[in-house]
Amino acid sequence: MKAQLFIGSLIIVALAASTTCAQQTSPGGGGAPQVDPAIVDLPISAGTVTDVHLHPLFTTTIRLPDAVTSVAVGAPTLFKVEHSADDPRLVFIKPATAEAATSNLIIALQSGQEISLRLLSAGRSTNTPVDFVVNYEPRQSFLIGSTDEVAGSSATDPDPTAQPSAIDLALRQQSQVASPDWSTGNNKNGRDSNRTDLGKPILGALGTVQARGSVMLAAYSIENASDRWIEVLPPQVELRGPNLDGSKKKRKDQVLADEVPVAGYRLSARRLAPGERADGAVEFSRPSFKQSADHLVLELGTASAVDHPLLLQLPFVAPGQ
Repeated sequence: MKAQLFIGSLIIVALAASTTCAQQTSPGGGGAPQVDPAIVDLPISAGTVTDVHLHPLFTTTIRLPDAVTSVAVGAPTLFKVEHSADDPRLVFIKPATAEAATSNLIIALQSGQEISLRLLSAGRSTNTPVDFVVNYEPRQSFLIGSTDEVAGSSATDPDPTAQPSAIDLALRQQSQVASPDWSTGNNKNGRDSNRTDLGKPILGALGTVQARGSVMLAAYSIENASDRWIEVLPPQVELRGPNLDGSKKKRKDQVLADEVPVAGYRLSARRLAPGERADGAVEFSRPSFKQSADHLVLELGTASAVDHPLLLQLPFVAPGQ
């Protein structure tokens, strides 16, 4: 009888030890995380911030319609973002911590568009939907570099009566100019047609300038005058004082340049090979007045020489239509 009780006790102890070992081998004591995978299709919109739901131990793929030029994450210690030149249209995101975390991600495309994302990770202990794949759909347009939001349109049912906007028409007309009036734009007035001066990596040419009330629209062209590839930056418009040309010493109380808000722009290409040309158009709100010595300029720069932009002088009053 005692032998039977002893054997029974050994069996109970063995079963308890086996249960304890099984519990210790389960990750986190709660088993594998339960997730609800999702695939999201989105249109590209410069005026929208998209929420992307992530989960520790899972990687989310962002698929873009154009090649990615750069990525920037707000909290690199909380989220791991990868992009390879071998897959130029893919970006991979993964939480780097098991705790709940939030940050943002900016993706720049070769076309000139930028995509803004908000990264959300609820942590390993929470079972939430996870975006496994986020597909950005290409914009339904023959142009590259549009910054306007697509509203009320469908990729499967395009509106045949839709007319191109004024900025789209300006870009189309500028692209049809066979021989733009190229300039290095490096003198006081922003005009210099001497093409032999290659001190700057690009040449610029100002096209048609038009106005609708206080909103102005200027077309332009850029040519890569260097012997290497360049990346063109988005255009900027400034109201510049005469002291920016180095003719006088700056006074402490004098503002030399005021940035003019840009409402939108188009750019046919961002990366240019040696000798290659790109056309663009920019829409901005012109100041209501200026001092007589001030002038309005279009500033064109490159990623490799942002401190030496090319300046093209704009008329403060556009020609009558």
